[in-house]
Amino acid sequence: MIKGQTILFIHGAGSVGKEWGNFKKAFEDLGNKVIVPTLRLHQLGQAMDPELRKVSILDYVSDIELIIRSLDQEPIIIGHSMGGLIALILCSRGFGKLGVFITPAAPKGINAITPSVLRIFFRNLFRWKFWSKPVPPNFSTVYYGVLHDLARSHAKEVFNRIYSAESGRALCEIGFPFLDPCCATKVKEENIKCSTLIIGAGRDRITPIQISKKLKKKLRSKADLVELPRFSHYYYGRFRI
Repeated sequence: MIKGQTILFIHGAGSVGKEWGNFKKAFEDLGNKVIVPTLRLHQLGQAMDPELRKVSILDYVSDIELIIRSLDQEPIIIGHSMGGLIALILCSRGFGKLGVFITPAAPKGINAITPSVLRIFFRNLFRWKFWSKPVPPNFSTVYYGVLHDLARSHAKEVFNRIYSAESGRALCEIGFPFLDPCCATKVKEENIKCSTLIIGAGRDRITPIQISKKLKKKLRSKADLVELPRFSHYYYGRFRI
């Protein structure tokens, strides 16, 4: 049982910190300090700050790093999807008592493109200069890629509760790292000091389980891998802990 720890949760792309609501209460009830930030310029609904278009994965990482440096205890860092990649990058900078990467987005060097991923991002790929614009939330895309294990009515409730626009630049850095001169998603696994855990879902369409398997191979003994073959990308949000 985790007790007396500082736990930092990092949400995924196109979302807000509310996605961790059930985890926050449960871990606080156990006597932990829980921090659930919302990433820079993310906000619920269709409203989009035009400045979001400029935001890089490195900006998100820097913002979370500032939070960690302000703490009086090294945190357990838990991230989902893009948040899992951010957590991984932070661990590779020497932060974290423990790193947990739930259905993580792929770092540079791991191919993230599959037919299901292309289908999810097809709409945005043909927006002119999509990499330099905010990407609005779209329910049909999210339902296919993330919430497909839920009844459509329940999925709509989840979408309305936690979904936000996302930076086209950040999504491009994840999906097309070979086009990124800043190598924002590059990870130096040799710098990871803490133990890490990767959790992959077998029915995940947006960060397929192959990513988790390849990440385990990349991190070697620094990581354990748990595979959940019957679950999809949003499996963690179905738990009421």
